[in-house]
Amino acid sequence: MALIIGTAALLAAPGWSQQAYVIHNARIVTVDKAFSIAEAAAIKDGKFIAVGKTADVLKAAGPDARRIDLGGQMVLPGFNDSHVHLTSGERLEVQVDLTRVASIADIKAAIAARVKTSKPGEWIIGTRGWWEYKLSEGRLPTRYDLDEVAPDNPVSIPGPHYSIVNSLALKLAGVTRDTKDPQGGEIYHDKNGEPTGLLMDNAGRFVRKFYPEPTEAQKMAGLKRVLKLVNSNGITSAGDPGGSVEQARMFQDLHKAGDLTVRLDFSYSVDPAAPLDQVEAELKALPKPGYESGDGMFRADQLGEVGLDGAELTALLSEDYPTRPGYRGLEKVPQDQFNKFAALANRYGWRLRPHAVGDGAIDEALQAFEVADKEKSIKDRRWMIDHAFLLLPRHYPKVKELGLIINSQYMHNYQLGKLILAAWEKPLADKSEMYKDWIANGIMFANGSDGPISYHAEPLLQIYGSVTRNTDWGGQLGPDQGISREEAIRSVTINGAYTSFEEKLKGSIEPGKYADFVLVSDDILTIPAQRIKDVKVKATILGGKPVFGQLGPWSAK
Repeated sequence: MALIIGTAALLAAPGWSQQAYVIHNARIVTVDKAFSIAEAAAIKDGKFIAVGKTADVLKAAGPDARRIDLGGQMVLPGFNDSHVHLTSGERLEVQVDLTRVASIADIKAAIAARVKTSKPGEWIIGTRGWWEYKLSEGRLPTRYDLDEVAPDNPVSIPGPHYSIVNSLALKLAGVTRDTKDPQGGEIYHDKNGEPTGLLMDNAGRFVRKFYPEPTEAQKMAGLKRVLKLVNSNGITSAGDPGGSVEQARMFQDLHKAGDLTVRLDFSYSVDPAAPLDQVEAELKALPKPGYESGDGMFRADQLGEVGLDGAELTALLSEDYPTRPGYRGLEKVPQDQFNKFAALANRYGWRLRPHAVGDGAIDEALQAFEVADKEKSIKDRRWMIDHAFLLLPRHYPKVKELGLIINSQYMHNYQLGKLILAAWEKPLADKSEMYKDWIANGIMFANGSDGPISYHAEPLLQIYGSVTRNTDWGGQLGPDQGISREEAIRSVTINGAYTSFEEKLKGSIEPGKYADFVLVSDDILTIPAQRIKDVKVKATILGGKPVFGQLGPWSAK
């Protein structure tokens, strides 16, 4: 029988990661059908080969298997974020970091610092990850705030479904007081009729087309930063809801170089509002749907995130906003156009995962899915709806009939619920992300973040919020909609695997599945629910190898 060996010997052992090893003296939450707790698991060649009682696992692993004593710590399956924008990382190296700002003054200081190292006329673009409700001034910045520190540089800082730009950026884009709102967008004006610099949803396209492209090296460096970030939060699998052929190639290049540390379910972006002949030409030019790398690291069979509406302030509702009589949000794609788009995508073998926040947008998605289904069945193909804040009981029968999956992100309630409450008011705001009701009515949903820069891509926070319905802003939406810890854990593990037809390959700790798992700092099944938010990821293991932290004496490179 093998002995437990010390750190130096373990790290020095040649090729030991290919040799069988056993984690034991652990509380392993398997997330199998019975949600059983195991004592030990054996790993070899990147997969679990045995899970269960210590004696049984050691016997299955063989006498030469190395052992790691976890000292009673908890292990969970690797987390699967079903909606996270990893592609956003490609601009990180050139953006101004706004993730820690607490005021407009902080934003201005960060922009001013970048101005000092930029030439006049060079674009200055901020990151997401700052929040209106956390700004001490209690308002959004305007073009005039940005003009004060950057009069000679075009500036754009993105928010949730909007961009705020300065006067030079508006001038370059040709946006004036007379510019008409585009389909699915809105230009905000001040009391004098002048643009404030706030460009909502599709109005942001006026300026985005002028953004400079980072270099290839900058893009790759940014993607690696994002991968490290999500690994540090326990994420081993991700659904990226939209990107280009070029971005897919970059991830595949990372994979070839051994630097892709997340199993990626990739979606290609195609504009559903474009003329249909243009859409068809784009579909013909894409790689064939269903590509898989063969080792579980990269797959692609979806078009997404095809946007049907906006977000908290611009979601398409079936009735007027309580705070804006006569306003029902933004319809980005007319119903007839989206019906034809969905049918065309289905004809070419693609799955859809449209962005639909409001109940009106969900109505539109379901109608288009029905049109596609009549031509060629989608019932066993796991089409999805992303976000679906206001998925209501009237939607449930059609969602189940078509075999749809809801990709939800509790982080919206957690981080932007204050905006939801301000825009929709109660009782409508309390219907946002009704997880308990969804589960009771047989709705399959997977949890995600919509991060990693814009929202916290932290599955442990998603578990905490889904159980307690607590938020970062202090209030609650739908306080009666909390779910059990088991249900919340499933939503960030096995349910995510189900979205990509990979539930037999990952998402739980069972023999034959990829050895993706997470070591956490506390027992999230037994500690008080309020403490779940304080639990930390200590190590993240992908295919049996650490990609973050330390597993006993074995560390990520």
